[in-house]
Amino acid sequence: MKLLRLAYKGYKSVKFKFDRRFCKAITKIRFALNGVDYQDDFMARGLPVINVSMKGKLKIGNRFIFHCGRNYNVIGRQQPLYLIVREGAELIIGNNVGISSSAIICQHRIEIEDDVKIGGNVVIYDSDFHSLDAELRKDFYKDKANVKTKPVLIRKGAFIGAHAIILKGVTIGENAIVGAGAVVSKDIPANQVWAGNPAKFVKELDSVVV
Repeated sequence: MKLLRLAYKGYKSVKFKFDRRFCKAITKIRFALNGVDYQDDFMARGLPVINVSMKGKLKIGNRFIFHCGRNYNVIGRQQPLYLIVREGAELIIGNNVGISSSAIICQHRIEIEDDVKIGGNVVIYDSDFHSLDAELRKDFYKDKANVKTKPVLIRKGAFIGAHAIILKGVTIGENAIVGAGAVVSKDIPANQVWAGNPAKFVKELDSVVV
């Protein structure tokens, strides 16, 4: 049984290395087909869904890493990473950013600065997707023409916990922490912990957190 277990561990190790190379190769093709401005030192664990409109922009900095799918993200959402950029919108991802199986849907502008970590099943939206007027929502075209958008900014070193929802118009301050499952609809200052639905202030962060 021990030999069988060792053989299985060896198989998993080889498969993991092959899968990582395969995922990176396929991701590079998807980046190229969508006109993504990226650096080659990214790490791909899983296959993302990338959809950038012809007049949209997706820029990714150095040392980008993502985990997604059932083999690479085991914290409760075995789905791809979605990076969706609509017509005329901009999604900017800085250096050394890590994202798990999240969905980022950009219709205006979303910027994620350096050293940000985004947990599994996080969603980030810079629009309401639909008009807030019930009458306009009855007509498909009027509904889409009256969608409100506001930019989202996540500053350096912030950490977004799993299953959080970041809504339009929000700025999350430098080194701030958003608790798991939080719904963020207003700005979070730097060096603070916020959690809950709606997200509320929990505490200030010391310079060193143990």
